[in-house]
Amino acid sequence: MTVGLRSKVMAKEVSALNTYWLIQYLQKYHTEIDIEELLGEVEAEMDCYVENLENGKLEKLTLRHLLQARYWFSHRFVYNLHESILRRIPDPSLGYKIGRTIYKSKPLIRTALGVSLLGVHRVAQKVSSEAAKYNRTKEYSVRGLAKGYVEIRIVHHQGIKVGEFTMQWNAGCFFSYARLAGATDVKVTMECIDPGPLEQGGSGQAIWDFKIVYLEPRLAIRLFRAVMLTIPWIRKLTEEAEAIEAEYQEQILTRDEIIRQRTQHIMAIQEKLIAQERRNIEQKVAKISRELVTTEERERRAIAEDLHDSVTQLLALSVKEVQALKKHYPQIRELDGLKSNLNTALRDLRGLTFQISPPVLYDFGLEAALEWLAEDVNQRHNMRLVFTNLLKGELSIGQQQSVILYRLIRELVINIIKHAQSPDGQILLRHTRAQFIAEVADEGVGFEPSCIKDGFGLSSLEDRLLHLNGKIHIMSTPTEGTVIQVKVPLDSLCSDGV
Repeated sequence: MTVGLRSKVMAKEVSALNTYWLIQYLQKYHTEIDIEELLGEVEAEMDCYVENLENGKLEKLTLRHLLQARYWFSHRFVYNLHESILRRIPDPSLGYKIGRTIYKSKPLIRTALGVSLLGVHRVAQKVSSEAAKYNRTKEYSVRGLAKGYVEIRIVHHQGIKVGEFTMQWNAGCFFSYARLAGATDVKVTMECIDPGPLEQGGSGQAIWDFKIVYLEPRLAIRLFRAVMLTIPWIRKLTEEAEAIEAEYQEQILTRDEIIRQRTQHIMAIQEKLIAQERRNIEQKVAKISRELVTTEERERRAIAEDLHDSVTQLLALSVKEVQALKKHYPQIRELDGLKSNLNTALRDLRGLTFQISPPVLYDFGLEAALEWLAEDVNQRHNMRLVFTNLLKGELSIGQQQSVILYRLIRELVINIIKHAQSPDGQILLRHTRAQFIAEVADEGVGFEPSCIKDGFGLSSLEDRLLHLNGKIHIMSTPTEGTVIQVKVPLDSLCSDGV
């Protein structure tokens, strides 16, 4: 074999005894898995060559090699094989289930006589030497021994990356050893002390601790078992009984996994149904909100038009009649006061009509309506409210959206009038690539947002923005003024509705 070809041969780190029981388990319990396809997936990631034990020739890895205990493979190959299996069988306890079947391996069965006689606590000390025969990438040590308790630590060699599957496998193997030793009620738990390297060949050592708790029969029972196992037919019956029990335990694990998966599936369905129901409710609330806004605005316009067409016209006519009377009866001074009162009432009524439903909002849009609002507030309340429009006519805002934004910004302006204690304020319109932004700011007393938010009625304003997917952001500090931003996605501004 040339040097070039020899370099492709996998390192001899993990015995095929491990892959043998892995393949046996898959072929028995997961017949849907195509083993050749698994190998093909792993071979696409790395060179998979072994040296033929009969003729010494280099050959590509096949299923045949995985089933012959004399072959050895690299840790990287076994790790990738495990990962490929987990992608097809997402069972978190799969490695544990396979590890439990190791009791069937001939090397372990050959030691069953001694195992039964020694007991678990001495078998634990034997695990290190036994395990080293089948895996050369880690060291075992017994860290704790007590009645019914064993603690074993596995320290992997430098640069060896390990996964949960492999550690579950080890836990299953420890279960098998304990059962062969005659222990009952065996429970194995594991803890990661150091996860080790994130990549194969990286720095660090993976360290895991395994705690085995069990009930061990008395020495007399173990001795009797050991003696009885020397009788071939009893030993055979015992092995068959243990195989049946292991099969039974496997069925329990499989059943538990099925229950877990079905429970997760049911919970996932429930979560989807709850999420869908929540979305349905939110959509219904948004629809009702839109309908309420539409209805309210329609009523506002109707009231404003009635006031304009009836009361306003009557007042305007009354002013003209008083003017005519004044020409004929200039000596009646009371007509001057009556005319002044009628003009004041007419001006206030027109202002009220604009506040209820400003025609400029429908005729010229949001920007013109806010500009009129700033002028009206300045005139009525002796303020210096500045309107700044940075939109530059680039946005097309639907009428319903314009109405909602106008009402919301007007409420914020009213809050300035009521609470800011400052004549200076600003309305600013701008946008980014994704959002429309309206800022209402003042230089007043400010407040703590978490304390005064509800008092300002801002929560109700947020409700109005729900169906526009908008949000309100409050920035305020006591004595330093307030800036409130209204942000709405641009794609929520185009549809019309009023």
